[in-house]
Amino acid sequence: MNYYNYFTEIEEHFVRRRGKHLWVSPMDWSLIATWRDSGVPLHVVLRGIDRAMDGFFAKRSRINSKINTLFYCHASVMDEYAQHLESHLGEHPMEGADTAVSAAQKPDGPDKETILEFLNARISEIRVLVAKLSVSEGGPEGMERIVRRLEEIIGDLETDNQVDFEALDRDLGILDETLVGELRTAVSLEQITAWEQEAKKELKIYRKKLPKDIYGKILENFMRTKVHRHFTVGELSLFHL
Repeated sequence: MNYYNYFTEIEEHFVRRRGKHLWVSPMDWSLIATWRDSGVPLHVVLRGIDRAMDGFFAKRSRINSKINTLFYCHASVMDEYAQHLESHLGEHPMEGADTAVSAAQKPDGPDKETILEFLNARISEIRVLVAKLSVSEGGPEGMERIVRRLEEIIGDLETDNQVDFEALDRDLGILDETLVGELRTAVSLEQITAWEQEAKKELKIYRKKLPKDIYGKILENFMRTKVHRHFTVGELSLFHL
C-alpha cells in the first residue's frame, strides 16, 4: 500500500480523466477513504478509474457528457481489486513487489522529518481544541491522552532507524477514532442529523448498487470527515500527508 498522497493522487487522476477541472466532493472523499480502509492499493484504484473512464468515453452518445462523481468508477475499482487479489492468491509474502512487500520496506513512503512535522501539526491543532472546548465530562482529558500518545510516537520515531508505516498508521487510526468520538460529543444533535441527511441524500441513487457494508463505511467516513472539518483538525493518518 502506498502511504503517500493516496487521496490527492486519486483525486488528481480522476479530474484529469474526466476532463473537467472540478475537485471531488466530500462524499467522493469518503469513498476514497473506504477504498483505503479496504486495503485497495493506489495503482489498482487508478487502473479501475481508467477502466471506467475508457468505457464511458468509448460510447459516442456520451462524448459530450461529464461524470460528476467518483462513484461512477466504484464498480470498476472493485473489479480490478478482485482481479488483483486473485492474481496474488497463494503468493508467498515475499513475492510480488507491488503488493506483498510490507509497507515498512517500501522506499516510496514519506521521510521521517515529514511525518514528525505532520504529527506535531496535529498535536498543535488538538491542543487548541482542548483550550477552546469543554467537550463533555472527561472529554478534554481524553483528548489530552491522545496528545500524550502522539508525543510518545514522536519520541519513538526520533530514535528508530526505520519507520514501520503500516504499524504507525494502524496506531494513528485508533487514535483518530478516539479523537472523532470525543469531538462528536461537542456537535449538536441537529448538526449530526443534518450531516446524516446530507449523506443519505447524496448516496440515494447509489444505495441499491452498493453492498451494505460498503454503504455503511462510506457513511461512517463521511461523518468522520465532517467532524474533522467542523473542528479544523486534520485526520490522524499517513494517507493525508
